[in-house]
Amino acid sequence: MNGLSIFQIKVHNKYSADDFDNDLQTVLLRAECKAEKICFIIDESNALDSGFLEQMNTLLVNAQAPDLFEGNELASLMTVSKEGPQQDGVILDSPDKLYQWFTQQVSKNLHIVFTMNPPKNGLASQAATSPALFN
Repeated sequence: MNGLSIFQIKVHNKYSADDFDNDLQTVLLRAECKAEKICFIIDESNALDSGFLEQMNTLLVNAQAPDLFEGNELASLMTVSKEGPQQDGVILDSPDKLYQWFTQQVSKNLHIVFTMNPPKNGLASQAATSPALFN
C-alpha cells in the first residue's frame, strides 16, 4: 500500500486490552526503531472500550501512548531508541530527549486508518470525545 507496511490487529474472542497494548507496542517499535513506514488499520468494531478510543486519540494527537511503556519496557525502549539518533550523528543525553526523538519518529512513520460503520449508535458522542480519530 503505497510503500507502507500494513499492520492490522487480529481480534479473537479472548482478545484483551493487554493484547491490544502488545500490538500497539509492536507497531510503535517498528515505526521508531526500524524506521519502518507502517499503516496501522483498526476497525471500530475492534474498539474494546472508551479507554481504547482515548488511547488512540492521544496517539494521533501527540504520537505517544501514555503508560504503554513502563519499567523495564521503558528502559529497553530508551536503550534501543539511542541507536537511531546515533546513526544520524545526533547525541541525545537525556531520557526526555530520547523520548522526544521516539515520538518524532512515530509521528513521521506511523499512519493510522480507523474504519467505521457510520450508522452505529453513539458515533456522534465518540466523535465529540475523540476528535483526532475523526479528522
